[in-house]
Amino acid sequence: MLRLLYTGTNYDEVKRLCGDRVLAPYFCMGFSMLSVDTGDGFVTVNEGDTIVLEDDGTLRIEK
Repeated sequence: MLRLLYTGTNYDEVKRLCGDRVLAPYFCMGFSMLSVDTGDGFVTVNEGDTIVLEDDGTLRIEK
């Protein structure tokens, strides 16, 4: 299992972890967010959320 905290400034690391399952970040009211396809649809990832890559290749987001 790999874990990565999304800081709002580490999109390149997120892209390496998630590959083509992540959409480019967008900014709203001074905060950065992005969307990750967890296999159950896209989930919004906010600054401070942790992206978890499970050993079986699935992604999940810890708020």
